[in-house]
Amino acid sequence: TMQALGGWQGLHASSRRALASVGELSTNGWLTTFQRWATKKAASSSSNGRTSLPKMLGVKKYGGQHVIPGNIIIRQRGTKYWPGENVGLGRDHTIWALVDGHVKFTWSKLHKQQTVSVVPHLKFGHQQEHKAMEARAHKNLLKAKGLMQQARFAFKLAGEEGEERLERMAPFREKLLTQIDAWEEDVATKKAEKAERNAKPRYSFPIH
Repeated sequence: TMQALGGWQGLHASSRRALASVGELSTNGWLTTFQRWATKKAASSSSNGRTSLPKMLGVKKYGGQHVIPGNIIIRQRGTKYWPGENVGLGRDHTIWALVDGHVKFTWSKLHKQQTVSVVPHLKFGHQQEHKAMEARAHKNLLKAKGLMQQARFAFKLAGEEGEERLERMAPFREKLLTQIDAWEEDVATKKAEKAERNAKPRYSFPIH
């Protein structure tokens, strides 16, 4: 208590100043008025001081897409995707196209990761045409149709040589489309027969 400390005169000078800042002291050393301190935390003037822009990382061109020289294919940090043929690698590991062609992703056994390449139009068209023939041989007609469309698109961009390949590819395209039409008609017929069977009652009871 104040009396045990010898009253106002018994306090140290620093203690007197601290008590004086809280309230007013009387002649006998007791507080006469009180002051309440603020208990709410002051709000910050800035919630986020960062000014950096987003890096926009990721794949920009996917497999089979047409690219021209300078098109960015992948923005990355580190070589998650390894550069293959006809692509360049920047200091920030960005991969871009060096030639006019189509993007191709393959698995590299040497680097144990995905490799990105750009295949020229004529070569890409040959690859897709071959895959379309294989898909047709395995009765995967819809896949063959999609691959054939990619091959036709590549041949159209390949110039005169591509036009020649389109002419050679025309018989294969006609046969494939005929097969697809017949397959779609067969599927539609089977669906109609199944719907007709389901519409009939399963059990018939004799009427007395």
